[in-house]
Amino acid sequence: MRRLTFIVLILAAIYGGYWFIGAGAMKKSAADQFNDLEQSGWQVDYTDLSTAGFPSRFDTTVNDLTLTTPDGATQWSLPFIQALTLAYKPNEIILAFPPNQVVTVDRQPISVTSDSLRASLNVAPNPALSLGALTAEVGPLTATTGGARLLSLTSGLAALRAAEGDHTYDAYLDLDGFALPDQVKRMLDPSTALPQTFGQITIDAILTLDADIDRHSAKSQPQIDAVDLRGMTITWGDLQLRGDGSMTIDSDGYPTGDITLSAQNWRKMLPLAMNTGVLTTGAARTIENVAGLLSGGSQTLDVPFRFANQQMMLGPIPIGKAPRLR
Repeated sequence: MRRLTFIVLILAAIYGGYWFIGAGAMKKSAADQFNDLEQSGWQVDYTDLSTAGFPSRFDTTVNDLTLTTPDGATQWSLPFIQALTLAYKPNEIILAFPPNQVVTVDRQPISVTSDSLRASLNVAPNPALSLGALTAEVGPLTATTGGARLLSLTSGLAALRAAEGDHTYDAYLDLDGFALPDQVKRMLDPSTALPQTFGQITIDAILTLDADIDRHSAKSQPQIDAVDLRGMTITWGDLQLRGDGSMTIDSDGYPTGDITLSAQNWRKMLPLAMNTGVLTTGAARTIENVAGLLSGGSQTLDVPFRFANQQMMLGPIPIGKAPRLR
């Protein structure tokens, strides 16, 4: 019996040592990430960094965290953030966010209120802690500024998973009950013919970056080199836009490639584009005439959307300068 008790005490001491070493490593890893950001020019402020959860967990909490970009124009402030993991699975982490956060963009504060914002993170057991998978989920979320709503959604899911190929990741986005800013909604739809929220927004793609996502990403800042859009669906009232295709991003940040779009009730989409200034009245009439021929009079239009030489083409029709993506 004494021998058994002695063995149990030895094992407990070994496990206790493992936990305290692991807790120190988790705390150091978080501190190293903040140091990497600071070396990249970011300003990092927090009041406390600690790890608890003995004996079965490593729960690291950062209190009163504020991150400011090197140019000072963007800032993220939150009362706390937690990284939660089981002691026997330290490479699988759950990030827990507070219900209230403030994001400042161009020195304009945006209040973000959310329910059950969580992210699960899986990293490879290598020195770089390369990303294996990241899944973020949230219930109702609202962003406001100056008392005006910027956007809201009923629920959201975003996922990123390492795929075959160098620096390649599967990406997925699914938003339910997404609502545009009130001002944008009024501009797009002054007659209020469309509902307040989108019925469906889903995007399924493969992203190729110029570097892996890992613990060094604060310094390397991976950029998108190519996008393979496997599927996209956006539904707003009786309007629906589907798409697939691929494009690469050149050194100047402009896309090159083809995306095939299928637009249901496409004629009703033209006024939206004119209301935003994307299309002039003359360009919209030209597109309507040509698209009418391409669609054969149907309410559904299938047409290639081409990016080349920093320009955009809808089928054979030039429609303007391509967006700069980085």
